Amino acid sequence: MFAGLDFGTSNCSIGVMHNGQPTLIPLEDGRTRLPSCLYIEKESSDLVILSEQEIAGRVSALKAGQTKTGTLQSDETFISIARKQLRKEQRDKTVNSKRTQSIVEALRTNGDVIFGEEAELSHVAEPENGFYIKSPKSFLGADISAAQKVVFTGIVEKMLAFIKQEAQYLKQCEIDQIVIGRPVNFHGLLGRDGNAQALDIIGSAALKVGYKQVEFLMEPVAAAYDYERQLTKDQLVLILDLGGGTTDCSMIQIGPSFVKQQDRQRGILSHTGQRIGGIDLDNKLALMALMPHFGKNAMLSNGLPVPNNLFRQAVSMNDVSAQQEFNASRTGKELDDYCKITTDPRLNRLKTLRDGKFGLRVSRSAEQAKILLSEQTPIALPLDYIENDFTIGISREQLSDAIADELRKFEVLMTEAIKQAGSLPDALYVTGGTAMSPVIQQWIHRVFPDMQIIIGDHFGSVTSGLTTHAQRLFGR
Repeated sequence: MFAGLDFGTSNCSIGVMHNGQPTLIPLEDGRTRLPSCLYIEKESSDLVILSEQEIAGRVSALKAGQTKTGTLQSDETFISIARKQLRKEQRDKTVNSKRTQSIVEALRTNGDVIFGEEAELSHVAEPENGFYIKSPKSFLGADISAAQKVVFTGIVEKMLAFIKQEAQYLKQCEIDQIVIGRPVNFHGLLGRDGNAQALDIIGSAALKVGYKQVEFLMEPVAAAYDYERQLTKDQLVLILDLGGGTTDCSMIQIGPSFVKQQDRQRGILSHTGQRIGGIDLDNKLALMALMPHFGKNAMLSNGLPVPNNLFRQAVSMNDVSAQQEFNASRTGKELDDYCKITTDPRLNRLKTLRDGKFGLRVSRSAEQAKILLSEQTPIALPLDYIENDFTIGISREQLSDAIADELRKFEVLMTEAIKQAGSLPDALYVTGGTAMSPVIQQWIHRVFPDMQIIIGDHFGSVTSGLTTHAQRLFGR
């Protein structure tokens, strides 16, 4: 069986064809999106093995609860929820005094790994008791050492194996052919070498977990193939894929005249992409709207400001080196000294953030603020995990100001894609979770006031397009 897999910076999803249409498979609690993160507990544990009887019993109980509430959910949703619940219950029963000392050892010896939202919650609850990795895709194209490459390869293998396992269980068949999405350019400063490194890590991991055929497709092209299914006439379309870690643009010819062509490369007129996305917007909002309440721009008694890099490190959860520096003992000592030579009490909140390892929670708060600002403005964002009754007011205008530089970079990518193609597009198709924000959508309409703009499925377009392409490659 074949499938399409979006191994995303923020979320992962996998789809198969069902009744001639791409259909996404539930991966966590019945949801088709699995946050791209994992948590490996330091206590060694065996791989959790669930029996069919356990799963069937839990599904029956969940269905009985559905009858009482009157909600309707699919069997696959119930199975997804049941499997997660049972895995957690088995882990909670396991007691093992042996603790791993490094993530390399944990990857090698720990049979059970926690993924997705449960991984985030586990890290928030017990940051010292495990190794938390968020957005591993962000590091695959970076200048990493051989030892780091081993770690990230192991992480990618764990994630791909879990997604494959869940999808195969729900579909009750082996999935051995896969089309995996890739950005135009991966995160990192290595250029083509970084792209090659990232593809090698993902491709090797996919083969190791049991896929027999692995193909890659650029994510904006996949989004175009999804949009193409609804067209009745040909179009030249500018695809804007605003992902969690990268923003990609493609100019591509799509429509009834092109859909059956075996080689679609000629119709792809241009590609542009940059390693900037929704996570960067969250970080920027946290830096500009939240960190002033943590002492950003506070003055020391010697007349100098508190170094700004402390606040950048605090909010850069997708930057391993920044997090290592922020959590280093010397940084803790420096922050203690700064707190002693300032009369500004806000800096104590930064110390609380660092000492309590609340960086992820602050990152989640910034992301939540961006989501809430899609529905209302202004908002009052609670941060009571830092300080009792601590809330920060944020407006949509503050979000717009915070991400203004990033929006300009998006515009450059779009303009360059059009320039490379040598022709204006008939329409602009926008996908990716970042595009959900009204601030982003208003900006798009300002940049292209006279163009037809189509907002696609924010989280499903790429996966659906990858699945559509997989059918063309493997479905014969």
